[in-house]
Amino acid sequence: MRSKVEATGDILIRLVTWNQEAREPPSSDVLAKHLFPHHSYHVVVVGTQECENTFAKSIIVPTKLKWEALLKEALGANYDVIRSHSLQASHIIIFGHKSIVNLVSNVRSHAVPTGIAEKMGNKGGVGVSMTIGVSTFVFINAHLAAHKHATQHRIREFGRISSDMATKLWQRDDIETSDSASNAVHDDNDYVDDPIHESHLLDDGDIVPHLPELLHTKSPCNEDNRPKANPLIGAFDKVFWFGDLNFRINGTREVVDGMLANHMHNALLCNDELTMLMRFDRNFSGFVEGPLNFFPTYKFDPQSDHYDSSQKRRVPSWTDRILYKSDTTTQVLSYCSAPGIRTSDHRPVYATFKSCISFDKNKPCKTRSVHETRGATKNEGCCIS
Repeated sequence: MRSKVEATGDILIRLVTWNQEAREPPSSDVLAKHLFPHHSYHVVVVGTQECENTFAKSIIVPTKLKWEALLKEALGANYDVIRSHSLQASHIIIFGHKSIVNLVSNVRSHAVPTGIAEKMGNKGGVGVSMTIGVSTFVFINAHLAAHKHATQHRIREFGRISSDMATKLWQRDDIETSDSASNAVHDDNDYVDDPIHESHLLDDGDIVPHLPELLHTKSPCNEDNRPKANPLIGAFDKVFWFGDLNFRINGTREVVDGMLANHMHNALLCNDELTMLMRFDRNFSGFVEGPLNFFPTYKFDPQSDHYDSSQKRRVPSWTDRILYKSDTTTQVLSYCSAPGIRTSDHRPVYATFKSCISFDKNKPCKTRSVHETRGATKNEGCCIS
């Protein structure tokens, strides 16, 4: 496997995001079947939210060792842990195939809380950066603010997490750390070693306009206030930003249910907050996403395929997303949910990427056409029937 990587520069990355709702996950066999069906991935990244325990319990018991052991069992003996990091109930873990793990260096991790008073980790992001060959990578798993009215809050969180991660995890060319895949695997600390920013939390009584109105109002999204580009885009060769981002479909429950029943998929996409934001908000500049050819992943009744039947009747939404840096050396092979895993009110979402790495700073990766980088494989495509 390593000889092929060195010959072609191509590696396969499997990325999974899942809000577990603090519920017991299924067996390792079920995880392997639905999330890791092949053993040809070079790098496996799993980001979870509400992992193992609720936020409150995670303050006392932050470790995610039980979940990590389950993932190790699902992946098998050919994978080693490169790094894991927890922020209370959020968690990221990265595995590398034994054949290529020695190509990994400069491993760093960091957490950015954006929850209560921006000091608590009930919301926030955990990230890991590394160098593979001489190509730099960053993976960020986040749990952003909930509820339909909190669009502006989510935008601010996305921007703040990106900015802090770019500063803390930047892989400088002139510094090579001793952290490698073999000697720095765990960081379960929930604290963050940078100053806490001034709180921008919305009060419960604040009224935030819906997304179409944001296009015409002064906000962090407007031209005068927007950064020129997301700082992560220039700081790393490869960027993957994922998690329970909590962006919603604009519409009432009745309207969205009707669109789902009548297979009006394009209409749902046109009313998806994140899809709209990626077109005009510069916090998301430089990011793309695979085709959303799967049903909304939130919110389901327990152990069923039925959307929320409680009194709240949450609007079905694509809250769980995987974004990546747009470049001609990364190709998305699959992007889908895992409807066979029903233990949570969220469905897991996975993606497979083929990404070219370089072994010589003077020899850049080969490029691919736009058609190649946006295409999906026939054997693992995901379509709504």
